[in-house]
Amino acid sequence: MRRVGWAWVSVALMLAGCAPEYRVETVGAAAKDYHPVNVVYFKSDAPQVHEPALSDFTVRCDTPGVQVEVVGWKHGKVRRPQPQRPLSILIAWDQSSSLSETDPERKRFPAGQRLVQDLPASARLGLVNFASLGLDYGDYDVRAPMGSSKARILQELECLNQSDFSAHGTPLWNTLCDAIPRMLAHEPPERERWVVLFTDGQNDTPVPSRSEYDALRTAQQHRVRLVFVFLGNEQSIPRYAEVHQTLEYLANATGGAVVAVEQAQDLREAFGSVLDILEYAPCYHLHLRVRKAGGFRQGEQLTLRVRLAMGNERVMRIRL
Repeated sequence: MRRVGWAWVSVALMLAGCAPEYRVETVGAAAKDYHPVNVVYFKSDAPQVHEPALSDFTVRCDTPGVQVEVVGWKHGKVRRPQPQRPLSILIAWDQSSSLSETDPERKRFPAGQRLVQDLPASARLGLVNFASLGLDYGDYDVRAPMGSSKARILQELECLNQSDFSAHGTPLWNTLCDAIPRMLAHEPPERERWVVLFTDGQNDTPVPSRSEYDALRTAQQHRVRLVFVFLGNEQSIPRYAEVHQTLEYLANATGGAVVAVEQAQDLREAFGSVLDILEYAPCYHLHLRVRKAGGFRQGEQLTLRVRLAMGNERVMRIRL
C-alpha cells in the first residue's frame, strides 16, 4: 500500500505543473537499479533565479553510496506546505494617470470587484490607492482600514472608479514600506498576511523614493507575501522587462507571484488567478534518478537535500 501511495504522490506532482514537459538534457540510458523520483523546490527559496540551467540544481542524499541525477525540471505550482490559515489581505490600487491609456474603459474595476467578492468570507481586508488623490503629494490614501467588510471595499473601489487620476506618480516602494507596517504588522499572528498590488507601471515619484530592496525587507520583516497584477507591455511601459523582473524577484522572495497581463480586457482572468495564488505556491518540479549499487530495499527511505544556485537548501524525505 505504501508503494501505491507514493506512486500517486509522484503522479500528482507531475500533473500539478504548468509546463507540458520537463526541460531535459541528454543523459545516458537508465540502469535497472535507478528509481525515478519527482520532488518540488519552491521558487521562494531562490528568488533571484529565473530560468535556471539543469546544472544549477544540486541534489545530495544523506545515505552513503546513493547517487542522484537531475534529469529535468519544469515550472509548476503546488499547495503551500502549511495548512491554509485565515487571510489578511491589503489591496493596493494604482490610480495613476497612465491608466487612462492602458485601461481607458476602466475594466480593472469590475475585475477587482469580482476578486473581492470571491475572497473567503473569513478574510480581513483593507484598501489603499497610490498615489494620493489630494492636491498635495502623498504616497497613498487609506480607503478602507484592515478589517473592513467586503461591502466597504466594493464601495471604495466604485468611488475610485468615479474619481480622477492621481497627478503624483506611482510610488510603489514608498507605499509598501509605509502601508505594510501601518496596516498589516498588527494583524493576528495566526493569519497569513498578503498584499495584492495592481499597477501598470514602474516606480515613479516626485519625492525621494525608497528602493525595491527596502520594500522587500519590509515585507519579509512583517511576514507579508506580495502578489502583483501587472498590466502592460513593452510599448506601454518603459524598461518593461526590467520592471517585470523586479516585481517577480520581490514576489518570489516573499512566496507570492506576478500575474502579468498585456491587455485590459484580460484583467478579469488575471485577478481571478490571484485566488489560485493564495492557495498554491510557484515551484520547480524536478525529475530525478536515484541509484545505489545493489539496488534499494522495498520501502527504503532517503533524505535528499536540494539546492538551486544561490538559493536555500530544501530537505525532503522520500520512500522508494
